Amino acid sequence: MDMDILDEAQRLRAERRPFSLATVVAARQPTSGTPGAHAIILAGGEIEGWIGGQCAQPAVVREGLAALADGAPRLIVLRPNSQALAIADRAPTPGVIEVPMLCASEGELSVFVQPFLPQVELVVIGASPVARKLAALASQLDFAVWACDADADMDSFPTAQRLVAGLDALRPQLGGQNYVVVATTNAYDEEAARVALESDASYVGLIASQKRLATIQETLRGQGVSEERIGALRRPKGLPGTTLLPSEIAFSALADLMEARRQRVGFGLDATPPAKPERAEAIDPICGMTVDIATARHTSERDGETYYFCCAGCKTQFEAQGAS
Repeated sequence: MDMDILDEAQRLRAERRPFSLATVVAARQPTSGTPGAHAIILAGGEIEGWIGGQCAQPAVVREGLAALADGAPRLIVLRPNSQALAIADRAPTPGVIEVPMLCASEGELSVFVQPFLPQVELVVIGASPVARKLAALASQLDFAVWACDADADMDSFPTAQRLVAGLDALRPQLGGQNYVVVATTNAYDEEAARVALESDASYVGLIASQKRLATIQETLRGQGVSEERIGALRRPKGLPGTTLLPSEIAFSALADLMEARRQRVGFGLDATPPAKPERAEAIDPICGMTVDIATARHTSERDGETYYFCCAGCKTQFEAQGAS
């Protein structure tokens, strides 16, 4: 099972899909989780694999989604409620999430959650000095750079992961996870911007003055590009003040690209963890444990209301109380 989960993780990475990998690193019996067990938490809150029973799963899913939102790994420590209360007054340890274990087993589980986010594929259009500087800087900051220009070669773009020989070749390759920066500097700005805007690229920037940007927007409007897409064309000037050198312009543009990546633009994710779990949850009326309604295996009806339980034992006790 674990090897299958790791194979699935490799497949998700190859498909550039975000997910969190949860690994049980320690378990104090009695608990159903065992060290080395893995599970995958997908961006929609689905979980694949096994890291423990209903006592652990809601917390792991919640923190898996939070890890995708903030990009930071964390260690979840699920302790018996009495122990959790005893250490509640301690200063929190960065990166460690303490969760009370309300199930009757009184076991303890430590789960490490690691987010895996796809590398942003940045398309730099043009062979200008700004384009070359931007490609070089972006490669150093973990962007996967595509260089697009008829004159693009490895001498001009030594750090690029892909060379694309012009807009006709680029057009069918662009997708929603691409960021595009047009750095043609008056060579073929309008054509490049139109190709980018007619794609599903989640970020489209233009290296130009504010006046030049307005002129290009008007040209695109006359060519029938929708107002929605024209509004998506941005001037990635991330730093205040005047920038003159190509390296300064590239650095300033990169600041805006990094902010877009930090906000998870194109990832299909929120930039901040939800205040409450998006999945519907209920409280086990016997042990007080949070139960994920969609995956609950133990339920009971009473007076027209459905009750959800973390385990068969809680369900049996609940039904026995109702019968007495």
